[in-house]
Amino acid sequence: MNLRSNGLKPLHVAFVWHMHQPYYKDDLTSTYLLPWVRLRSAKDYYKMPALLDAYPNVRATFNLVPSLLAQIEDYGKEESVDLFLNLSKQAAGDLSEEGRDFVLRWMREAPRALRVQQSPRYLELASRAPDAQFTTADMRDLQVWFNLAWCDPVWVEQDARLAELKRKDRDFTEEDKTLLFDAQLERIRNVIPKYRELAERGQAELTFSPYYHPILPLICHVDSARSANPQIQLPEKHFSHREDAERQIELGMGLFERMLGRRPKGMWPSEMAVGESVIGLAEKAKIDWMISDEEVLARSLEGQFNRDENLYQPKRVAREGGAVSMVFRDSQLSNVIGFDYQRMSALDAARDLMGRLRRIRDAQGDRDFLAVIALDGENAWEFYPRDGHDFLNAVYTELESSSDIVTTTVSDFLAEHPPQQLLHHLHTGSWIGASLDTWIGDPEHNVAWDLLAETRDWLDAQSQQRPKESQQAALAWREILITEGSDWFWWFSRKHDSGMDPIWDNQFRLHLRNVYKLMGARAPARLFQPIIKRAPAPERGVPSAAISPRSKHDPAWASAGYFLVGSGFGALHRPAGVVERVYYGNDEKNLYFRIDSPRSGPELEQQSIEFWIYVSGPPAVDGKGDLQLPLARSAVGELGFEPAYVVRITPRSQGGGVTVARVLDGQTTAVAESSWDADDPFAVAIPFAKLAKHAGDAIELGLVVSREGRDIEVVPPSGALGIRVPGQARAVEVEHAKHLKVLVATAELAPFAKLGGVSDVAASLSKELRRIGHDVRVVLPRYRQVDIERFGLRPVATDIKVPLGTEVMPATIYESRLNELVVYFVDCPALYDRDGMFGFGDDDARSVYFCRAVLEMMPALDFFPDVVHVHDWYGALIPNMLDRVYDSEPYADIATALTIH
Repeated sequence: MNLRSNGLKPLHVAFVWHMHQPYYKDDLTSTYLLPWVRLRSAKDYYKMPALLDAYPNVRATFNLVPSLLAQIEDYGKEESVDLFLNLSKQAAGDLSEEGRDFVLRWMREAPRALRVQQSPRYLELASRAPDAQFTTADMRDLQVWFNLAWCDPVWVEQDARLAELKRKDRDFTEEDKTLLFDAQLERIRNVIPKYRELAERGQAELTFSPYYHPILPLICHVDSARSANPQIQLPEKHFSHREDAERQIELGMGLFERMLGRRPKGMWPSEMAVGESVIGLAEKAKIDWMISDEEVLARSLEGQFNRDENLYQPKRVAREGGAVSMVFRDSQLSNVIGFDYQRMSALDAARDLMGRLRRIRDAQGDRDFLAVIALDGENAWEFYPRDGHDFLNAVYTELESSSDIVTTTVSDFLAEHPPQQLLHHLHTGSWIGASLDTWIGDPEHNVAWDLLAETRDWLDAQSQQRPKESQQAALAWREILITEGSDWFWWFSRKHDSGMDPIWDNQFRLHLRNVYKLMGARAPARLFQPIIKRAPAPERGVPSAAISPRSKHDPAWASAGYFLVGSGFGALHRPAGVVERVYYGNDEKNLYFRIDSPRSGPELEQQSIEFWIYVSGPPAVDGKGDLQLPLARSAVGELGFEPAYVVRITPRSQGGGVTVARVLDGQTTAVAESSWDADDPFAVAIPFAKLAKHAGDAIELGLVVSREGRDIEVVPPSGALGIRVPGQARAVEVEHAKHLKVLVATAELAPFAKLGGVSDVAASLSKELRRIGHDVRVVLPRYRQVDIERFGLRPVATDIKVPLGTEVMPATIYESRLNELVVYFVDCPALYDRDGMFGFGDDDARSVYFCRAVLEMMPALDFFPDVVHVHDWYGALIPNMLDRVYDSEPYADIATALTIH
C-alpha cells in the first residue's frame, strides 16, 4: 500500500492525449487535398511528446490513430503531392490567376486567430478587404506566413532558421520558403521516432483507434443510434457490417505494430463511441482496455451513478468468453482544459486543476482511484497563448514534484489494480451527449450513409462476380473503409461548420467515386452532386408575436423566440446532450418556456437532471435561503445579468414540478416562494405576477442545466434571452426630471465582455436610466469575443480617424442592442482583436485609443451627449481630454462623471 506522510494514498491521474486526422489523400492521384497532417505535425504532434523530456516523473498516454500515422509516414517519404504545399512552394510571381485566388481564399486565415496575430505582417494581410489588391511580395509573404504560423512557436524560437524568418516578418524570398519547408519536413520525420522513444523508456503508453476512425456501433448496426435517441431519423438503407468494424480494428493494430514496434494494449474507440457490440469486437481483438466518457457510464448504470463511487474505479466487461477493462474519462476535468483554461493565466489554470484533483483525492479514502483526463491533443491549443506551452509546462511542473497526485499510464494502473467492478450493461453512445446523433440523423448525414451503403453493396456484388480482379477490388474496399470514417459525418452534421464544408463534401464523394473507377465502371450521377445543399440554420431567433401555447406541440411556438444549442466549436464540441433547443415567449399574463431534449422524462429523472430558468431583476438583500443554486456566485455573473428570480423545473416521469424562488444577493441560495405541478415539465407557463414583473418591464432569461446539484450547461452560453412584458410601462415620477442624453464609456459590459463586476453595474445602471426615460447609449471596445454574427453587430461609422501618438489609426464603430439599449463598439483589430481583454504590454495605448475614439465617433454618429459617464480606469482620460483637447464646440457643454469601482 502506497501511503504519503498524511496517511492518505496518492491519487493516480492518467492523461490520455488523442492524436487524430482523417485520411485526406486521394490514393488514385497520390494527392493530399487538405494540409492538416503536415501542419499539425509542425505544430502539435512532435511538441506533445517532446514536452515530457523535461519532466521525467510525468507519464502520459498518447492515442495515435492509424490513418494519421500512415499519412505522417507518407509525408516523410516525399512521394505524394500536397495541394496547399505545392501552391506555397510555387514562385509567387508564377502563380496563375486560379492559384492566386486559392492562396487568397485559403491561406488568409481569420485575424482573430492567435497564430495570425503573432505577426504584424500576417495580421495586416489577413485583415485586408476582400477586394484589396495584392502584389507579388504580398503573395509570397502569405505563402510563408500561412505555413510558418502553423509551426510550434517554441520550436520557432529555438530554431535559428525559423526564428530569423519570424524576426524578418515580411519581404520574404523564394529561398526563405525553401528553408521553411525543409525544416517542416525534418520535423515530420521526427514525429514517430519521438513517440517510440517515450514508449521505450516507459514514460508513455501508446494506444490506437480503428484504422480510419469509424463510429464502431454505427458500422455494426446503424439502428444502434436509437439506443440513446429512439426518435432519431435513420437512413433509408440499413447499413450493418460488423465485418468492416473488425477489419478496421485489425488493420489499425497491424499498422500500429509495424510502425511503433509494439502491440497496443488499449483502444480509444473513435469518438469514444461504445456499446454492447463494441465489447465483442474488443474481446475478439484481444484488447486489454477501452476508454469512453463518464456520461456513457452514467447511462450504463441506469440511474445508479455516483461520481465519487463509480467514475474513478475502472470497470470490467465480459460478453463472449473474454474480458475487457474499461476506464471512463472525467469530462469535467477534460472539458476545463479543452474549453475554459485558455481564458486563465497558465499558473492559475494549473493551480485550479491541481485543486480539483486534490478534491477527488480527498474523496477516495483507502481506495485506489484513477482520474482519467482524456481529450484531443491538438485542437484546443490554438486557443491558448503560445499554443498551450505555458499551460502544459505549468501543469507538468506541478505534477513533477507532487507526491499526492501521481501520473500513470492506464495499463500500468490496471496492472497494479485490476478492476473488480463488473459492468453488466454498456450504453451505446459517445462522448457527445452519450448519443450518436452527431454522426447520423440529419438529412445530410442520412444521404451520406445511403450513398455509402449503395456503393458498398455494389462493390460487394462486383467482388463476387469478378473474383479474378481481387487486386483492384482490394483497393476499392480500402476506399469504402476510408469513407466509413467519422469525420465525414461530423461535418455533415448541422451542428458543425468547418468553413470548408464543400471540400469535405466533395472529398467524401470522391472516395466513393474511386470505388467505381477502380472497378472500371462509371460512378452514379448522385456522387457528382453535393450532399450539403442547405443554408445553415440560424442559431437564435426573437419572438415574432405574442403566444399562448396550450402544450409543447402547440403551433403557437412557431412565433416564439428560440436558441439552438449547437455549433461554435468547429472541430471541438462542448458536450452536453441534455438540451437541443429552447423556445420562449409570452402573452399579457405569462412567460412561456419550452425545452427540447433528446432524452425522455424518466431518463432525466434517473440522472437527477433539473432545469433552472434565471430571471433578471434586483436580487433580495436579506433572507435565509432554503434552495441551493447549482451555480456558484461567480458563475451567476456569467449569465450576463443580475438574477432576481429562479424557476426550478424538475422533470418527473409523471409530470414535473415547478418552483419559483427569490435569489439572494451575494449568496448561492434562494428562497422558495411558490410551487406547482406541471403536466409537461418541458413546456411551462410562469405567471409574471410570481416574478414581480409588470407591464413594460424588460426581462432577461438564462437556462442552467444541473445534474446532482452541479451545473453542466448554460443556455445561451453567453448573453441572454430577452422579452418585454406587454403593456404600457409604469410611469416613474422624478421631480424636476430632465431627460438627458448619456453616453456610458466602459471597458466591459455584460453579456458582451465581462471580467468583473463593472460589466454588471454598467449594464444594470444603463438599463435603469434608459427605463426612466433618458437616452442612454453605451460604448466599449470590440474585443475578439464580441462576435459580429452572434451579437448581431452592424457597422454604423467607418474609417474614423483616431490619433494615437504620432499615428492615426482608423476605427469602425459597430452597433448592437441590449434589449432597447443602444451599444456601440470601437473596432480596431490591431489593438482589440486579441485573446483576452486586458493584461497586454500596450494596455496604456489601448486605453488612450479608446478614449480618443469615443470622442472622435460623436460627429460621425451625430450624437453629442449631455453627460459622458466613465466607468473605471479604461476611459478615465475622457474627462481630461474634454477639458484640454476637445474643449470647443460641439464638445464644450459635455459634462462628465467618473466612477471608480
